[in-house]
Amino acid sequence: MRFLSHIRSYTWIRVAARYKNAIGSILAIYFFVSGIVVIKTSAVIMGESLAEKIVLLISDTTSGVFIGWIGTAIIQSSGAFDSIVVTFTSSGVIPLTLAVATIIGAEIGTTVTPFLVSVLGQIRGGKRLDATFNVTMSHVLYNLFTLLLFYPAELFFGVFSSIAMSGKDVFIRAPWLSAFPDIIDIATPWVDGLYEFIPAWLGLILGGFMLVGALMTLEKFMTEIFSMPRSWNLLRATFAKPLRAFFAGFIFTVLVPSTSVMVSLLVPLAGSGAILADYYILPYILGANIGTVFDVFIAALATGTPTSMGVWLVHLAINLIGAIIFFPLMKPFSRLVRRTAEIMAENPKITAVIGILFILIPISVVLLYLI
Repeated sequence: MRFLSHIRSYTWIRVAARYKNAIGSILAIYFFVSGIVVIKTSAVIMGESLAEKIVLLISDTTSGVFIGWIGTAIIQSSGAFDSIVVTFTSSGVIPLTLAVATIIGAEIGTTVTPFLVSVLGQIRGGKRLDATFNVTMSHVLYNLFTLLLFYPAELFFGVFSSIAMSGKDVFIRAPWLSAFPDIIDIATPWVDGLYEFIPAWLGLILGGFMLVGALMTLEKFMTEIFSMPRSWNLLRATFAKPLRAFFAGFIFTVLVPSTSVMVSLLVPLAGSGAILADYYILPYILGANIGTVFDVFIAALATGTPTSMGVWLVHLAINLIGAIIFFPLMKPFSRLVRRTAEIMAENPKITAVIGILFILIPISVVLLYLI
């Protein structure tokens, strides 16, 4: 009997080792959803006091956009940041219109990591810098152009707030939506008991760390599933046709929920010459951006409120509209990117100045609101 017991234990260890990435991914999703529940519960407990503190930072569309920029740059996950915004909105802590503004600004914050990867390559004296900056600047310029389009559209016409309100009205008539929080409460019975031991403000911090940590862990396990050189071969194979690159970016980012990670993967590939950093890079980025909406969708479902689903629709609309506008412009956009990449590869000082401005501009705007 003891021998059979050892055999069973060994079998379970082998199964766990074989499927550790899949098991780890499932656990990461559980803690992601748990983090949403912890944040929402803390926000409800703190109520008006938390709302007053947030309104000091986010008072209008402009401050919301730049808070979104900084927040995503800091935690390097638009999915994590947008999920926190969705949760606060569902709790009434952030008004819907201000939540929309932060979602618009969050997209450009994801460009920091790929940019830093290219800059490090330049500092180390890497080869094919024009190719690596081609990838980076495709990501940066696309998000910058969409910001320049969507920010005025929201500021002067409230386009995306209207989308959020329309989505909210639609989901009010969806009785199934309220079932999701009940299911999640059954799966997370420990959350209510947690607040017998910690204050709500600590729960808010804990929930934030859980959410960000869960997404980072999910990225780690899913990246290992698509580990090198397997993922490199898959990525290389996608850059043959624009639509193939688009769907590859979409699928990879659904599985590895981080645009920053999936775009950063392209930088060493372009630098090594494994892929040609031509106009197929843009379709890949467009698909990757749309792929990030699924973790925010999970967060919105977890809250179970029509308002949070309206905010999620804004996230989806931003990426879909961006793809519709820029997909037909692949070739002229790639020419602009190629020229910009060549200038930056040849002039490290220009790269440094752009990097500094990229951080100083949003910080300066936010500080002006606090003064």
